[in-house]
Amino acid sequence: MELLLKRQTWNTNRAIVVAALPEVPSDFASYLRGLRRWVAFRCGFFPFFWGIGIQVILVVPGLARSNLDPTKHAARMDNQWAIVQSVFLVDPSAQIYRSARTWGQFVTGKSHDAIASVLGQYFQLQNL
Repeated sequence: MELLLKRQTWNTNRAIVVAALPEVPSDFASYLRGLRRWVAFRCGFFPFFWGIGIQVILVVPGLARSNLDPTKHAARMDNQWAIVQSVFLVDPSAQIYRSARTWGQFVTGKSHDAIASVLGQYFQLQNL
């Protein structure tokens, strides 16, 4: 892990995790599940009452050459404990990033938009 940030209030529980990897994991879905579990337990959550929404930023050189689609890894439904609300895949060598969010702007708007704004200053958004 490079960085883990948490925002916890009386009605929200959010985390942003930034990880730098030397290469794209061969089983990306499995890697992301493990990361989600680690973040949830590290930041604290209470199933059914106080789940955690996670924004994931992965920095991986050579990512532009892969066909990794972040939309396939953002949560499709709320599991009531830990969901990956946003996925940002950054390739520093190609100066691009890809992103996806779950459930549109209603849930992830502020966090997702803030991260995209910062990344947009240094990297170009690449759509698949």
